[in-house]
Amino acid sequence: MWFFIPLAGFVFGFVVGRWWAALAALPLGVYILIADELEGPLTEWVAFILTALLACAVACGVALRRLHRRAQARANPTSG
Repeated sequence: MWFFIPLAGFVFGFVVGRWWAALAALPLGVYILIADELEGPLTEWVAFILTALLACAVACGVALRRLHRRAQARANPTSG
């Protein structure tokens, strides 16, 4: 299941296409901090790493969408 979280984040970033969408990773980190029962600072480390991974996946999706739109705009310039 943990494999699909970054994949879903990438798709979410590609669909939304806005940089603020990377903030969607914060609820995952909060959930891990609340629900995870690892001992010591390991919980915080896991929450930080998985949240950062999801935020990067979302940012990559956003970047790919913007690059795709920019390439389409260059290929099909409007007549002016």
